[in-house]
Amino acid sequence: MKKFNELVRGRSPEDTQRKISQYFIEKGAQIPEFVKLRKLVEKEVFGFGEFEFYYMHKMILDSLEGKVTFCEIGVYKGQILALYRLMANLFNRDINIIGITPLDSTDGHIESDYLRDIHLLHDTFDLKYPAILKYNSTDSEVIDMAKKNFILDILYIDGGHTKEVVTSDILNYAPLVRSGGYLIIDDSANNMDGVYSGRFWGIKVVSDVVDSILPPKTKNSEWEYIGNVIHNRVWKRI
Repeated sequence: MKKFNELVRGRSPEDTQRKISQYFIEKGAQIPEFVKLRKLVEKEVFGFGEFEFYYMHKMILDSLEGKVTFCEIGVYKGQILALYRLMANLFNRDINIIGITPLDSTDGHIESDYLRDIHLLHDTFDLKYPAILKYNSTDSEVIDMAKKNFILDILYIDGGHTKEVVTSDILNYAPLVRSGGYLIIDDSANNMDGVYSGRFWGIKVVSDVVDSILPPKTKNSEWEYIGNVIHNRVWKRI
């Protein structure tokens, strides 16, 4: 993560954000499989977010040694889960991949057969299916299951966007990240320095909840704030 730290520090805020985007686009474009996955995702609307996030996830994965357990809250149609399985294959990494998602239109998404979509995306690239836990992340059953069984290396929160759900996701799942592991939260950079017009920086209620719990806006001795790639923000567990 040294390079990430170099990118997000030492420049004017807006210039920093533009440099970050440029760097991650260029690096991601050098990996043909990333480009192929993203083209299909955009064509078939299998996910949202920006292409910059692909190389961000690779950089985080590269900073971890050995077997990695990755969990995504709010899977939609499986773009990020497919990315992690793709990286496991490309870079010979052992990754346990878990998704917690209701597989329905919760949070305002379109009606679809979400499990079919996830499988179709993985089949297209001949990828092993992830473990899908069909729950809302706030369901007590899955929270209890996770607390008893999960030790996470990377947690990606992209679930419900209400104050109650975001708060629950952070308070219930972030403590399951081991020391040295990473927390990534989507849609959460509205309040950061350097935001500029023409880009999507997040959802205000998500950003406000995140800033009320985590650094740099709120002191929290369990987390080191690393930085943001557009509306994805990254912390490392101390």
